[in-house]
Amino acid sequence: MKESRISWSAMFALVLALGLSACGGDANGNSAAEEAVADAKEAVADAGEAVSDAMDDAKEAVEDAEEAVENAVDAIKQEMPEGVTMEMIAQGKTVYAGAGICSSCHGPAGKGIPSLGADLTDDEWLHSDGSYEGIVKTVMEGVTAQASSSGVPMPAKAGTNISDDDVKAVSAYIWTLGK
Repeated sequence: MKESRISWSAMFALVLALGLSACGGDANGNSAAEEAVADAKEAVADAGEAVSDAMDDAKEAVEDAEEAVENAVDAIKQEMPEGVTMEMIAQGKTVYAGAGICSSCHGPAGKGIPSLGADLTDDEWLHSDGSYEGIVKTVMEGVTAQASSSGVPMPAKAGTNISDDDVKAVSAYIWTLGK
């Protein structure tokens, strides 16, 4: 949007200068028109420089963001539990939001839903030690109403018919939420 305003301003100044020069001159030989043309050219050059600077800044920000994502992925890969892969985590995210119905109680981002499902993103694990194996066990066995912090039970496999491989995948994804 800023680039558009700068370009239109420069274009307006150039058209104005050309218009003034076409109107005829004065005793100074069109010096006002020539000055307007020079000003317009300077405005166009300044606008071009501003656009170039903005594009350089945007490119640098994108590069910084890409590097941050790579670093985060590398950190997760370095500490991933044995047998867990990035593909499993991606599959688990799909199961979490879909067939596993986890998001129904724990929310789409795993932050929990009050009086329903616990927050899976914090450091507090209510029904396991937060390890991948502990999460798999909790999902496989469920949580009774008596053990649940909200009083709402979580049936084994959330009461769904997801496979054991889906449980392992969704557990891998949930494990990453707490990191």
